[in-house]
Amino acid sequence: MHVGSDVGRLKKVILHKPGQELENLTPRYLEDLLFDEIPWLAQAQKEHDGFAAVLKNNGAEVYYVTALLAEIVKDPQVKSELIKRHLKASPLIEADVLNTIYNYLSEQEPQELVATLIAGFHKKEIQHLKKHRTLSDLTLDSYPFYLAPLPNMYFTRDHGAMIGPKLQVSSMFNPARRLETVFLRFIHKYHPLFKNVELAFHEEIPYGIEGGDVLVLNEETLVIGLSERTTEEAIEWIAHKYLVEKELVKHIVVVQIPSRRAYMHLDTVFTMVDSDKFLMYPGIKDVVTTYWLEKGRDDRVSASSGYNLQGALRKALHQKQIEIIYSGANDEITAAREQWGDSTNALAVKPGKVICYDRNEATNEALRRHGVDVIEIDSSELVRGRGGPRCMSMPLDRETPS
Repeated sequence: MHVGSDVGRLKKVILHKPGQELENLTPRYLEDLLFDEIPWLAQAQKEHDGFAAVLKNNGAEVYYVTALLAEIVKDPQVKSELIKRHLKASPLIEADVLNTIYNYLSEQEPQELVATLIAGFHKKEIQHLKKHRTLSDLTLDSYPFYLAPLPNMYFTRDHGAMIGPKLQVSSMFNPARRLETVFLRFIHKYHPLFKNVELAFHEEIPYGIEGGDVLVLNEETLVIGLSERTTEEAIEWIAHKYLVEKELVKHIVVVQIPSRRAYMHLDTVFTMVDSDKFLMYPGIKDVVTTYWLEKGRDDRVSASSGYNLQGALRKALHQKQIEIIYSGANDEITAAREQWGDSTNALAVKPGKVICYDRNEATNEALRRHGVDVIEIDSSELVRGRGGPRCMSMPLDRETPS
C-alpha cells in the first residue's frame, strides 16, 4: 500500500458505515460530541452505501472498519486487549463496574462487540448484573452511558494517513475522538491487510494532528493545515521525524487557516482535485498564511515564511502554473453557504475526477467548467456531521500519477 499523491487513482480505501452511535446522539451532548445536528440514521446509511458504490464502480477496493475489527477480535487475546484498552480510556474507576462491563463485553460475539464499542455502552445494559449501586447508577437521566458513543467514526480520514508506504496514526485534538484511533492501531497491529505496512513512527504524536489536515502533494511534499485541530507542536514534532530523522519527505508546506468551527480542518476549505488544480473556499484566500519547512543545518528543521500559497504549491510541484478553483463560483454568499455543506471537501478517485455532495451545485458546476469530472452523491443526512467525501474516506493505496 502506498499513497504518493492526493489525486492518484484510488485503489484501496477504509470506510465506516454509520451505525447505532448516531442513534445515541442526544441534543444535550451534541456540542461535546462535535455535532451541530442529529442525522437520520436510516437515510445516512443509504447515502453512505451510495458513496461506497461509487468508489467500487471507480475501481477502489472498500474495506470497512467494523469488518476488519470483527475479524481480529475472533482471537480471544486481541478481544481482551481491545476491551481493556477502552475501559482504561474511560472515566470509570469503580472496580465492580469495570469488572462487570469487562465480563459482559467479553461474552459478546465479534460483530456485536465492535458495534457496542462504537455505539457506546448504556448503563441500563448491566445494572441488573452489578452487586452494588454506585453514584453513576443514580445519574442515568443525567448521562446514560458508561462508554460514550463515537458518532464521528464515519469520518475515517481523520484516523490516519498513508504517507508514501508508511501509516501515520493521528493524534486527535478533542477528547471525544481519541478512542477512534485505537481501532486503527489494532487493525494495523493484528490484521493481515497491514502485514507489510510499517508505522511512520510508533510514538504517540503530541495533541493534535488529524487526517483532514494532511494532504500528500507528491512523493516529496506534504501539505499540513495549521487549524482548529492541528497544532504547531504536533507539526514541529512530525516535521522533525519526516524531514530529519526518517527523510520520508523533503518538504512540508504548512497552511495556517483561521481557527474556527466552520474551518475545522484544511480539507474543509482546500483540497487537491487534479495534478495541478486545487479547490478553495474564497472566504479564506486573503487570510491564510503559508510556511515552508525543510531539513536545515545541524539536523534541525528550517522554517521560512514569505511564500504565498500558490507560490509554495508551484515550487513543490515543479510547475510554472497551478490553478485554484473557487467554490460557490467565487460568489461570497453562495460560497459561504456551500462551504457549510462541505463544498470544498472533494475526494479524488483519479486525477481530474472527484466525488462531491450533490447539494453544492455552484461549486460542482465551477469544477466542471475548469475541466474536472464531478460525481455527485446524495448528502442530506451525512452532511449533518460536518464532513464530506474526503472526510469519510481514508485512502490506503493510490497509483502515483505519471
